[in-house]
Amino acid sequence: MKRAFFVTGTDTGVGKTLAAVSLAAYFKHKMGLNVGVMKPFETGLPVDRTELFPCDAKSLKDMSGTSDDLAVINPCSFRLPLSPEAAASVERKIIDLAVVERTYEKIVESHDITIVEGAGGVLVPIKEDFFFSDLIKRWALPALVVSRLGLGTINHTLLTCRFLQSQGIKVIGVILNDTDGSGDTAAKTNPDVLRKYLTVPVLGVLPYLTEKERESLDAGRLADMLAAHVKVGIIYDEAVLQSP
Repeated sequence: MKRAFFVTGTDTGVGKTLAAVSLAAYFKHKMGLNVGVMKPFETGLPVDRTELFPCDAKSLKDMSGTSDDLAVINPCSFRLPLSPEAAASVERKIIDLAVVERTYEKIVESHDITIVEGAGGVLVPIKEDFFFSDLIKRWALPALVVSRLGLGTINHTLLTCRFLQSQGIKVIGVILNDTDGSGDTAAKTNPDVLRKYLTVPVLGVLPYLTEKERESLDAGRLADMLAAHVKVGIIYDEAVLQSP
């Protein structure tokens, strides 16, 4: 049984990592699970001394409590904030999908549940003619979609979910993230509009967090926040109990 799922988003900067690390913290601290995490491809990395520092992967590692090395969690990292395909081309690196896949299999085999986080949206290219949607399908993972709460999310969310479903990929549901805290009419009405047109559940809305609040969130607080705002039980049931 593959006890794993893929966290994707409608765009970059919508809160995939916030959702992924919150889920990792919840499964670890609320359910007592041995949580595996993976960020197969991370781009736009700052340089720590002479090496790239995978920020998202480090957050996943910290919140999950895994002992896996960062190089395992994030086997492919790039300095430029581009798609993996474009970054690899400019930085003259080769993406070996077989190596990434072997790493993924090892993580899944050694943990109770594994959260895999993408980069950007589902049609971001990893290699020539190979997109994140292809990776999700290749690994036969259900997808959890993260989308921003505000204006524009209806189109982006419906497109993402319908495309994934057209590819035979199971969509667990949608988590909306309040990225700006505007509280405008779009933010107030979007969840109900999406519930009307989606064939998967809107699982909840992550609250707006200031930069200071983000910095102060530890694993326990993240787990509590997720439990208060998101139907985590559905994610667990769909991603784990009904996995092939």
